[in-house]
Amino acid sequence: MMRRIVTFAGLTMIAAATAVAQTPQSTPAEFADLKTRGSIPVSDQTAAQPGPLQLSLADAINRGLDFNIAIIVQEQMRNTVASKRLEALSALLPHVSGNLRENNQVLSTAAFGFTGFGGFPTLLGPFSTFDARVVVSAPIFDLAARHDLSAAHADDRAADADYHHVRSTVALAVAHVYLQAVADAARLESTRAQVATAESLVRFATDQNAAGLVARIDVVRQGVELEAARAAATRAENDLEKRKLQLARAIGLPASQTLVLTDTAPFTPAQAISVEAAIADAREHRADLQRARERVEAAEATRRAATGSKLPSLRVEGDYGVLGLTPSSLERTYSVAATVHVPIFEGGRAQARTAEADALLKQRQAELADAEAGVEFDVRAALLDIRAADAAVSLARSGEALAREELAQAEDRFRAGIASTIELVRAQDAVGRASEQYIVSVYEHNVAKAELVSALGDAEHRYLQLLKGK
Repeated sequence: MMRRIVTFAGLTMIAAATAVAQTPQSTPAEFADLKTRGSIPVSDQTAAQPGPLQLSLADAINRGLDFNIAIIVQEQMRNTVASKRLEALSALLPHVSGNLRENNQVLSTAAFGFTGFGGFPTLLGPFSTFDARVVVSAPIFDLAARHDLSAAHADDRAADADYHHVRSTVALAVAHVYLQAVADAARLESTRAQVATAESLVRFATDQNAAGLVARIDVVRQGVELEAARAAATRAENDLEKRKLQLARAIGLPASQTLVLTDTAPFTPAQAISVEAAIADAREHRADLQRARERVEAAEATRRAATGSKLPSLRVEGDYGVLGLTPSSLERTYSVAATVHVPIFEGGRAQARTAEADALLKQRQAELADAEAGVEFDVRAALLDIRAADAAVSLARSGEALAREELAQAEDRFRAGIASTIELVRAQDAVGRASEQYIVSVYEHNVAKAELVSALGDAEHRYLQLLKGK
């Protein structure tokens, strides 16, 4: 009977260790996107700092916002869009250039029909001309160019909103990896507790064998289970170190840098917020929604530009300079011209541009409608997850309190001589599992907060506040 109790206790310990090692982890797809995992360290960070680096969650997020590759790439994309805006503006501004020319030529009079005149030379020259002048060309009325500039401005604002959306995504991605590392550290402590439990069982089985109460095979079996627990602890330590490498990769730290995570992300209830207020907040702060709106505005301006290309345009061109046979005989000359361009037939180019603009506008309008509808879905789902996570934390806290009370009673019975060490070890193991379940529930709660702030928008500035319950 005693042998079965010892064996059952050992199997319980191994099952608990396996369950801890396989605890599911929430991984929001956007937060864990591979594009947010790389970084470019600056020159003063290419070498590891001496000693461990104390890293808080806020420090990790700030480093990620400075060095994450997704932000660096998106910033350059925003600069590219800004250059398109300058290019569109150039079409509405005067263009000024300077020309300096010295020409030496011989003209054929026969080529221009001056033949049959007695004594008239067939060649004139050689002679030289010297010309220096400033040329100005300015649009006076070009409706298509004006609408192209409006579209470029809207695209620039959309790129800016996209940039801020990427910054928020990176902030949440870095926070997610950091919280995973915190949970991995808790799992490591749990597996170490399992090792301690297994060691106690080995000592107990050894004492029981020495007293002749259990067979030697039970001692061997407990030794094997102890090695399994130690292997689980090694795997947990390996997982933690790999998670720290992933965190360092995301925030621009060298792989050789030793990290000490200073934040434990304790449980803080989320501030109560109504669905209606949350939806209104999200519609105001969601960068992806703002991006969709700006893209619709850009598409509308592009549509107007396509229509405006069918209308006449007016330009003024002029030049002013000096002209003469030699630099010493220069005379001031100038010219001014106004040109009205009237499109009559362009082979269907304007119609093709209009059709393309119509298709783009309908696409952008559909994307905006989907984004606006998605805001409410995202907010409602996030609030439901917060409520479920709150309940899970409450349950885990109750389970931990129950396990500690059972441990206290087991200790009392053991001291009174009415309970064995098996019951005591099992109670200690139950406390470890309950503590681990509480840590996991807090982690899931913090992930739910990340999903909520992602649904609300402006995660770069609001996530740390939400973690603190604000």
